[in-house]
Amino acid sequence: MEAPEAPSLFEREHQRLEAQLHAHLLEVVAGDFGRAQQLLELWRAGLARHIEIEEERLLPQVPAGARWQARVYRLEHQRIVELADEYAGRVAALARRTHADGLARREAALRLLDAAHALRHLLEHHHQREEMALAHELPIALQQAAWGAADDAAAPAPE
Repeated sequence: MEAPEAPSLFEREHQRLEAQLHAHLLEVVAGDFGRAQQLLELWRAGLARHIEIEEERLLPQVPAGARWQARVYRLEHQRIVELADEYAGRVAALARRTHADGLARREAALRLLDAAHALRHLLEHHHQREEMALAHELPIALQQAAWGAADDAAAPAPE
């Protein structure tokens, strides 16, 4: 039976990205903004690869009667990229600064966590949309080919 496997491919890819973002956020909480920036850059590269695969290999195959047309996913991708780049700018700015004391570091971490909220919210809803619709509407062979290429190019997940 092919249908049960389809969502697991999208879920697997989303879980990889979520694990990378989670690792970044743990470094934010720890106040290690340099390491947080490094992990965010890894996540951002993974996100770019993920979006590229969807836009080039999967979205052109969205069937006419799909719950959401490819344009909806593309618009969400654009917004995700905008928010991710804006957030990355904030992280980079904090990574360049020296924080005199623990309170300043904690305050900076809190500002970053607040800044990440809109991005995380959009990602959650976007992933849900893909997992509940797109994963069921595209042929499993197409998904396996697309995400198999991602496996070949994937870097190891951060520890």
